[in-house]
Amino acid sequence: MNEFSLSLLPPMQWLARRLFLAAAATALADWLFVDRAGVGLSLTLFLAAIGLLTIVANPVRANMRLRIAAAAALILALLAIVEDVSWLSLLVATGATLMFAQVTTFGDRGVWPSQLRRACSLPFVGPFWLIGDILRARRLSRSRRKTVRPAGTLIAWIAPVGLLLIFLSLFAMANPVIDEWVRLLDPRRGFELISTMRILFWLIIACLVWPFVHLHRPREPAQRKAPAPATPKDDGALLGADAVLRSLVLCNALFAVQTSLDVAYLWGGLALPHGLTYAAYAHHGAYPLMATALLAAGFVLVAMRSGGPAETSRHIKPLVLVFVAQNFMLVLSSLFRTGLYVDAYSLSELRLAAMIWMGLVAVGLALITVQIAARKSNKWLLDANALALAATLYLCCFLNFPHIVASYNVAHCLETSGARPALDIDYLLSLGPHAIPAYDRFVRLHAERTGRSPPREESFARVSARAAVSDIEWRRWTFRGWRLKRYFDTNPQGAAPMSDDASGK
Repeated sequence: MNEFSLSLLPPMQWLARRLFLAAAATALADWLFVDRAGVGLSLTLFLAAIGLLTIVANPVRANMRLRIAAAAALILALLAIVEDVSWLSLLVATGATLMFAQVTTFGDRGVWPSQLRRACSLPFVGPFWLIGDILRARRLSRSRRKTVRPAGTLIAWIAPVGLLLIFLSLFAMANPVIDEWVRLLDPRRGFELISTMRILFWLIIACLVWPFVHLHRPREPAQRKAPAPATPKDDGALLGADAVLRSLVLCNALFAVQTSLDVAYLWGGLALPHGLTYAAYAHHGAYPLMATALLAAGFVLVAMRSGGPAETSRHIKPLVLVFVAQNFMLVLSSLFRTGLYVDAYSLSELRLAAMIWMGLVAVGLALITVQIAARKSNKWLLDANALALAATLYLCCFLNFPHIVASYNVAHCLETSGARPALDIDYLLSLGPHAIPAYDRFVRLHAERTGRSPPREESFARVSARAAVSDIEWRRWTFRGWRLKRYFDTNPQGAAPMSDDASGK
């Protein structure tokens, strides 16, 4: 039984209504995106309209608590786009919209990974669902008896439409305002706006929107026999208790050597071998150590799996806890190494992202410890890590990485603080308009110290950045862009270049 058989409307009428909703959403997308310089608030409005379209066109099977939670998650995700449009905020908002449609329509059917998988497939199934729904509606319409023939229905519209056109023409001759409206409705004006690319855009949007107009019920999983209770077993020589125990002993010994070296060289201040700097020591180790920690975490999950060797040996669990603790120290060492490298060569967006990723890995290791100590299931560990990842990505949508990086480099550069390294102005200006406030602060501090004005090309970069946000159409509006525009409005000259007299020239 599907939505066609459950609907009280005739199949073709059911299809016509949903085609109208898809056409309305396509028209909204045309108004918001076609012939626009960029996206901003327009994308927020469109995703919100998709969420509203979902609950209007489909039956809502979720309970009230789940509806409120899904709506709150969607609103929070859309705020990320209101703050700024980036690949990360787009991923968060789009994912939340897809999950909102899936959860509100079908409730809490199945575990969240399967719901997420079905939700992620929605942008790709539109053409197939649209063609299938049209063919199915035609087939069901032909199989039903019709009390009113289609020809009779069309004939019944001749008189109303004819009278409407007659009276409209009379009113147009009597009222100049109506006459102007009629001229605006000239079909020839519409043909002038139509192009091949625009038609292609309409087709793409219609296919993207259709799954939200008619969400197909997921197939019921086949009934399976309940599995027998798991019993501890030996996986043979490769992953048996002896193999895991020996691996833990050897790896713990090796990790202890690595941790001892980091403690001695990084925290203890022990002199490095001749020709090796702390910056080079830090740079060579940060990323390989992160890969080591991830590989070690996978080994821990294998060792502590349900029915695995940890349930048959009393020595494995304590060694696993020691192994996780050493991996946690490894992550801290990676963070410290990255910090040393930043002190030597300044901060970059990639290094800042790497530090956030290292913190997330540390959280994952802590969750593994909690799982082992509290005897939590693998499902609990998966849910906890997914929640930590989602929260991290969401919070990163509100972090202005260019501004953070630029401000840190200006505050810790040779020209302003007397400490190394010197400020890489080319990289700072390459971060985009959001780095300009930090650049203005650098110019002001540098002028106070040296009495020299900034180079002309750097001043030109500020003028270009201000022009980029000076006239932003409301469809491109973002809260972050508005804050930058307000900064330029209140600081029109920034750090004004010094005159020749003031600079001693």
